[in-house]
Amino acid sequence: MKEFERGSAAIDWCEDNYAVVASIAEFYNVVSNALFLLMPPLLLYLFRQYARQVNPSVNIMWVLLMVVGASSVYFHTTLSMFGQLLDEIAIIWVVWCGIALWYPKRYYPSQLNGNRKYFKICILLGCLSTTALACIHPAVNSYFMFMFVPPSVYMLYLELQR
Repeated sequence: MKEFERGSAAIDWCEDNYAVVASIAEFYNVVSNALFLLMPPLLLYLFRQYARQVNPSVNIMWVLLMVVGASSVYFHTTLSMFGQLLDEIAIIWVVWCGIALWYPKRYYPSQLNGNRKYFKICILLGCLSTTALACIHPAVNSYFMFMFVPPSVYMLYLELQR
């Protein structure tokens, strides 16, 4: 399948391909993603008391960050369309997970009556929908990855005003 072939991705970053190691397309991008593989296990350890006493779901975030790292390593090693899709979808999942975990209840839609369980179900449905759409039309991933920026900046502004 063409999507799995090296270099089949629609994008290519500014780094010279295969310049450092013959089997890795973008060596420095791959190396920089090591943090996504090294930091989350440390965060799992450091946040174990928080996970036990406040919110065990935070561990999902650390695991998803490792998925982002692994997906990004695969993408930047091969520059395949499949790798790009994995990388972008993993990032979108992290954003959805962050919203599900840390979105303040005071900003919930009134229909949810402050119920976090229903909010998480809505987030899961949104995540599954964007994942399905991203698989059907991969070009929409760039919109999904940035559609959260303006509302996030606005919410940050509101929270800093408090």
